Amino acid sequence: MKREAELPATGSLAPLFYAFGLITAEELQASDPYATVQDTNFLSWLQETVHEAVRTAEQHELLKWRIRKYRDTLQEKFSLAAVQVGAEYAVSLSEQERQVEALTTLEYGLSSLYQEGVSFEGLSIQLYHPDMCPVESYAYMDEHGEYQMQTSYMKSYIADDGTVHLVADSSTIRDQVKALDLDRARMLAFVADFWLGRVKELTPAIQTLLGVKAVWCDTKTEQNSQKFVIWAGYLLERREDIHRCLGGRTFAFSLIVHSESDGPLINFHTSSPILNVRTDCPPQHLIEFLVSETGIAASEAATEVQSSREREEALLEKVRKAFGLKCIIKICMNDKVLEGAQRLLEHADLIQTNVNLKGASLALDDCYELWDSGFISVPYNFKINELPSKIRLLQAGQRLTDNSSASSGQLVARAVPVSPHSSLSTLVSGPCARSTALRRTPLAFPGKASLRRTMPVATFGSLSRLVDVKSSRATAASAQRLVA
Repeated sequence: MKREAELPATGSLAPLFYAFGLITAEELQASDPYATVQDTNFLSWLQETVHEAVRTAEQHELLKWRIRKYRDTLQEKFSLAAVQVGAEYAVSLSEQERQVEALTTLEYGLSSLYQEGVSFEGLSIQLYHPDMCPVESYAYMDEHGEYQMQTSYMKSYIADDGTVHLVADSSTIRDQVKALDLDRARMLAFVADFWLGRVKELTPAIQTLLGVKAVWCDTKTEQNSQKFVIWAGYLLERREDIHRCLGGRTFAFSLIVHSESDGPLINFHTSSPILNVRTDCPPQHLIEFLVSETGIAASEAATEVQSSREREEALLEKVRKAFGLKCIIKICMNDKVLEGAQRLLEHADLIQTNVNLKGASLALDDCYELWDSGFISVPYNFKINELPSKIRLLQAGQRLTDNSSASSGQLVARAVPVSPHSSLSTLVSGPCARSTALRRTPLAFPGKASLRRTMPVATFGSLSRLVDVKSSRATAASAQRLVA
């Protein structure tokens, strides 16, 4: 069957999901990122969110420090080269708590084996909590001769770079370690360290030879490191020819050397100050690109991008200081960052009058959302135009009738936040509810999935209740309570 869907410029994949019958029409309508922005009372939402966000962020920082300290303690206690647990960055409190549990289990298993004379010196360990580790499936014939399929978490193993991968299961961790050839792990780690050391030695030489701003290499695997070293060797063997061709030129972009085979040998985008080069790119091909008009244009574009980013960073820093924020980051597209930052500065006095953001962490985004790490996500085009006039009316003692309240609709709109433990598929109930779960797909916004965990948060739609101001002379204090 032929299915058609028109995707909006916002990046939402909801129309595609609807075309395949994966979501309802109501869920499609709720997935519009700008519908939420238009209906939301910006200041009320911040007042509802900021205290919980700051508290969550403080807990997140405390657990992050505890995990790092725990890892350092284990490395020193057992003479380990490194300990990594779970993902490199834990973005939710529940994930951090699992990491603490996993480290506790690891300490238990290694301590008992250490007392039996097992040495762990020089080993690198990658640890997984049972609830968050890779799984594997296998088939077998049961005692009745019937075909069965079973899925369980992965078995422990030694990677090509010597890293020991373990599952933090207290009932099996001792047996996992005893079943591994730790001497082989040390040998592989030694070889991997050799290639990594060569990468570090050759990187500055390549940077100077090519005249680029910086050189980076993908060293996630030993094979990637080897390919970079071989590629760098080819370039250095032709250093005299390269010096003669380049003539002392310098370039404003940086070089990322990678081993992916499903892309062009050389790739550059005008919105990025990075030149991507494959490790199988012939040296002559790279030099011809650098001295060509395309290479010169790429350097000029990188200069402009870098200048734009510096202006952007300066503006974000100005926002951070104006509100006393702990930090501010960008999630929305680059052309929207400046708009959002300028709007925050323009309304700084009004926002600070109603909400204390000191110590909070803010993310300029396309929606209202509270992250598991304590970040407050606000849309770059938040609506605040009607609020100042209403506050002035209240401070002047004028009465907001039911009709006037109903016509404006945004001053007192309210919704109850969803529990952080709610399922991603859960929608906030009520006529003014919106679901953020539909929009939070890694395909819609690449990079966000690696930065945070999706968390459905209540937003504020059209008027949910009318407020009748009892006093004909509302003071500033009563107006403040009304907004709060």
